[in-house]
Amino acid sequence: MKTYIIVIYDYFKSTEKAQLIWNFFVCSILATGTFFMLYNSNNIEPAKSVINSSVSILGILVGFSISMFTLLNTAANPNIDIIKKTETGKSLYNKPIYLFDLLLVSMIYVIVGESLVLIFNLLFSFFFCLNNLSGKIAFGIDIFLITHIIFTNIKAISNFYFILSKK
Repeated sequence: MKTYIIVIYDYFKSTEKAQLIWNFFVCSILATGTFFMLYNSNNIEPAKSVINSSVSILGILVGFSISMFTLLNTAANPNIDIIKKTETGKSLYNKPIYLFDLLLVSMIYVIVGESLVLIFNLLFSFFFCLNNLSGKIAFGIDIFLITHIIFTNIKAISNFYFILSKK
């Protein structure tokens, strides 16, 4: 469990605050809107469908993210060598953070996050019922976590693209 906390701490410490605020703001709006739509409706079937399909989607995303992580660590690209030596101006544990480290932390955070959200979705129906308030709140939290991880994954993939293409 300590390793998850370290990864999460490293990600939040190394990521720009403006990006974190934007991500949390947008995810909060989507989660709150979804919660209120579910709260004001008697139809829980769309929410059940989201939970059931999210398990498959998150499983695919975990595999994709692990592939991206492997590609990042094995890529023989001169741009990768450059970012391994380019400092970001930030430090973590009294050591400078390089662009490569930043991308690595983002990728590992995404993999850990996707895996934890996948487990949450696998166990959701054992612990929550969408017919009551606690189930609807848990569903809103689930939407927040899913969108947060997807946005973070998009950011990591975009950064990887810009590094490889040197744009």
